[in-house]
Amino acid sequence: MQATKRTPAKVNLCLLVGPREETGSHEIFTIFAPVDVYDQLDFALEARPGEAVAGQLRVDCRTAAGEANLATRALRALEKHTGWAFDGRLVIHKGIPVGAGLGGGSSDAAAALLGGVQALGEAGGPVPEQAELVALARELGADVAFFLEPIPSVGRGIGEVLEPVELPALPLVLVFFDRMLSTARVYRAFDTLRPGETQAVFDFRSGQAEKRWRQVEDIGHAARLLENDLELASFSLIPSLASDREVLAREGALAALVSGSGPTLFGLCESAAKAQELADRMAIRGFSARVANILR
Repeated sequence: MQATKRTPAKVNLCLLVGPREETGSHEIFTIFAPVDVYDQLDFALEARPGEAVAGQLRVDCRTAAGEANLATRALRALEKHTGWAFDGRLVIHKGIPVGAGLGGGSSDAAAALLGGVQALGEAGGPVPEQAELVALARELGADVAFFLEPIPSVGRGIGEVLEPVELPALPLVLVFFDRMLSTARVYRAFDTLRPGETQAVFDFRSGQAEKRWRQVEDIGHAARLLENDLELASFSLIPSLASDREVLAREGALAALVSGSGPTLFGLCESAAKAQELADRMAIRGFSARVANILR
């Protein structure tokens, strides 16, 4: 199977975090929005029945190659699930910053699952049902299931319980940073900074948030609803991020927020033209900024 797949980044327009569970994980409520920033995956794979042979599958990526890459783990999970093996090469060209709160690794993993399914189908192998893919995605990471079908969605559970949500066109400006933030580290900071919320309070907040987001009709309304429970935790780890967010708002964003666990910031703008003007002003100030659009 020879194929090229582009897979997008995401921002979290809303991210509410529930109390820490005994397993160490957190239930979340989020509004996932895919954006037009992409990684590209080039597949040259053959699927065959039998066990994997060491060295027969190669995954190349400048940020994490081989078994360290989440896309490799996705293909390995598919091998284990189906009893078939993949030989060949997968090359990942990164356009999504790493450790940035944009879901790049999860997006690559989902694309790898879909590429593996295509290779299995072309070889006459067992093709997993969608529910099986979602289960595999959940084992790989919280955001992976969303990227199997990246459309604006309400996410619950750890992010794998998904329902579509209608959003208006929302021009964005993304601001990238050289520093990375580990999601696990941000959640540890969150637990330290804001312990003690009850499940009942989280359930009420998330229910109200879903109701409001399903009623959004325009950009101004969406701007008033931006919210991220992890933002203060991100600020505690990179203190300059708080002032950078204020710069983004002061330079013209209707509202600005940290995406996911950060550190990427995004600003919501009135129009595509206003977004380009804001990106230009941020660039003059020395920031790495670009216009992005939500995929619908």
